[in-house]
Amino acid sequence: MTNLNIISQNTESTAVTEYTPAIRRSDAFQSEAELENEFIRLLIEQGYERLTIHTEEELINNLRTQIQKLNKYTFTDIEWEYFFRTFLANANEGIVEKTRTIQEDQGR
Repeated sequence: MTNLNIISQNTESTAVTEYTPAIRRSDAFQSEAELENEFIRLLIEQGYERLTIHTEEELINNLRTQIQKLNKYTFTDIEWEYFFRTFLANANEGIVEKTRTIQEDQGR
């Protein structure tokens, strides 16, 4: 099927162009897994490290490692436990308050 697109139009003339749309096959699209793998590949190409985490403990340990790197500070186990339980995982705060602590509170 031939389609015409208007390129320019005024009171005296109209310019059109002809094109034939490309036929797309349904298998031309990436699956969700392929999209995810491509995204990971691009991040690694940009210097990000791929880290596989399977447990909450591994996630918390990585959080500790990253905060220590960011702040050039090494927590003792007692300091980390206090900081984590009081500020990051405070049982008296909801997700909104915890998010605000991480994103906005520069003093901690």
